Amino acid sequence: MLASVMKKQGTPVVLVPLTTSIHAGHRALVRAAQRIPGALVIVAIHPDVDCTPLIDARVDAIFTYTDAELWPSGPRTLVNSPLSQAAGGAGASVPVTRIMALLGIIGPTDLVLGEKNIRQLVQVQQAITDLHYPVVVHEVPTVRTSEGLPVSNRYADIPPADHDKAVAVSASLIAGRYAAQDGAAAILVAAHAVLAAAGVEPDELALYSLMLGPAPESAPEAGDARLVVSATVGGVCITDSVRVVLGAKPH
Repeated sequence: MLASVMKKQGTPVVLVPLTTSIHAGHRALVRAAQRIPGALVIVAIHPDVDCTPLIDARVDAIFTYTDAELWPSGPRTLVNSPLSQAAGGAGASVPVTRIMALLGIIGPTDLVLGEKNIRQLVQVQQAITDLHYPVVVHEVPTVRTSEGLPVSNRYADIPPADHDKAVAVSASLIAGRYAAQDGAAAILVAAHAVLAAAGVEPDELALYSLMLGPAPESAPEAGDARLVVSATVGGVCITDSVRVVLGAKPH
């Protein structure tokens, strides 16, 4: 109701969907939403998460929900795509379906998502486009530690003994990015060399188009592409990515 009233007044209503305990990456999403001129910022989050950081950030509204409230009969209808199939089938479709359900309930004009979970971001963008939702998606760059690791609750589960391997996964992206001027093959060689030196066998190391086409060969021969790496480190599956410009020196 609040979103509907504000939209009628011409106010941008911006949704920031969160799930886990709030960290620096989440706060960056909130700040990005608040930078939209005149925006009413709504954060959707599970009720068991401490919302103090959101209150301190002066978020306009907090919408708490559980999956049982979203889907009293369970998630019977899922937003599926080739990307979700590649990531694990129906289970990978639930987070995207959850965001689409929140869009239907809240009715925002804008949606803020992080680049850290790039596959989810692309799936949501595709679903919004294909289902004709009148929502603009804003992509926020990954917040990283001083070592280059994405700020993420998942990374906190990696055992200390495997910390250097996790750093190598992210460092491989930087190596690949700096090899971009020499083409796609050079990017993959440089990234793989960093992983091999750290004893990391990637589950995936591939170049894609920015919208993550269905196969690695979907990457352009020149111009914008995305380098994606996935690996299991200390029993934790991690995925990281970076935008690269093939044939150009990195800035």
